[in-house]
Order: sequence, then structure tokens, then C-alpha cells
Amino acid sequence: MKELTLRYRPFLLIRFYRTISVNYPESWAEINASQLVAIACLYNQALTDVQFISKMFALPKKIVRRFAPFELFKIMQCIEFIADRKPFHEFIIKELPISSVFGLHASGSLLFAPLPKLKGVTFGQFIFADTYFADYQRTQKQEDLHKFIAALYLKKGEIFRESVIERHSLINRIDRHTLEAIYINYNLLREWLALAYPLIFQHHDSRDKAHSESHPELVSGSVQNTWIKVFQNIVGDDILHDDQWADKPINTIFQFMTRKYKENARK
Repeated sequence: MKELTLRYRPFLLIRFYRTISVNYPESWAEINASQLVAIACLYNQALTDVQFISKMFALPKKIVRRFAPFELFKIMQCIEFIADRKPFHEFIIKELPISSVFGLHASGSLLFAPLPKLKGVTFGQFIFADTYFADYQRTQKQEDLHKFIAALYLKKGEIFRESVIERHSLINRIDRHTLEAIYINYNLLREWLALAYPLIFQHHDSRDKAHSESHPELVSGSVQNTWIKVFQNIVGDDILHDDQWADKPINTIFQFMTRKYKENARK
């Protein structure tokens, strides 16, 4: 976090100034859940600059309104990193409350994000979550976004099964900007995957046409985001016949795929 000292006039008709010091985030790692939702609102033009700065810098709106447009612009420059898709390996929004049909939060109604670096996420869970993520990128349908979240966020101690995706009917009751914030977060995590497993994923800003044409199934966010096919192309058919692979940790799968990819390349 970095400290910013601001000087403003509390009364516009009187030439008297006050100063206030605030802390602001310098990277995605310092963003909290409410700030991430504010970023999602800004992306969707659901907040004014005054409202956004108030939330990001924890400043009363009445103070933010005292600044001139150029001053607001300079304040926004302090957090210009939010315009970049930088690699980030964990979820900022750690839990989601889901309500019953009566709108009440019962015991066990919290859903939890995967651990940092997708620890504990299985191959099967990743396939469903990443496919719905790609579908939402392509269609912008809210149902795809809800299914993406339903596949990603689980109850405490819950083991992923395809049936949990039916929970998307409860997900749609959550504020859409919160869900969009998770979508933004997953884009950052996808960039981290490109750093951790460069033979499987690509950075958003480094995709070239030749690579996309030769490996269309490996392009992040591609419509052809068919993970079973990717896995099959790299390691062959036989291993897919064992259902236990769906329950293996995704990082184990990615390490295995990377090793097989290198072996096939040497041949």
C-alpha cells in the first residue's frame, strides 16, 4: 500500500484548505473484495468517477466532489494498474453467500473460492469452470457466468461433482457486479497459469496468429477450449479411460501435460 496526501477546499467559497492522507493499493495483491467489485462496476460503467474514487481510496464522496476533473484524473492515475491484466494467483473474493428460495441464509450456505494457485481444484472441476468461463467470454450470457461461478465456488469440504453446477439457479441471486468481479479475477489467474505452464497456456498480450492456428485448442478463452481434447492430444487416449483422472489435482495434471508435451516435442 502507498500513502497519498490530498489537499482540498472544504468550502468552495472560502480559500481555506485541509489535507487528508489515505492509503491506496499498488497492485492486484493489495485489492480487497469491495474494491474488486468497484472495479467491476467501473468496467461496466455502473459507477461515476467520484463514486469509484470514494470506494477505492476510502474517501467520503463529499470530499471527492471538491476535486477538479484534472485532479480526479491524477488520483485515478495512482491505480492505473487496474487497466492491465497482470498475473495473479488467488481469488480476492473468498466466499459467497447463497440464499434459499425464501431469501434466508441457512447453515452451510456459504460457497468458498479455490485456494491460491488452484490448490485442491481437480481436473474435472477445472474443465467445467474453464469451459463456462470461455462460453461467457463468447456469449456474454448470464447463465454461462452463473455456471462458471457454480463450478468454481464450493461449500466447505465439498468434493466437486457435475451436479453442483445445478446450483447456478442460486448464484443468479448474487449481485451481478460481484460475479463480474470474480470473472475479472479469473482472467488474472489465467495470466498466472500462462506463467506457470507456458506450454499449455498463453499470455493475453502475446498470442500470435501462427501459434493460434497451430494450437487452437490451447488458446486462453478460445471457443475451442475443449480440455478433454487438449489432454488427449498431448497424452493419448488410454489415460482418459480412467475416470480417476477427473479427481486428480489440476496442478498435477498440468505438470504431467507439460512433461508429456516436452517428450512429444523431442520425438
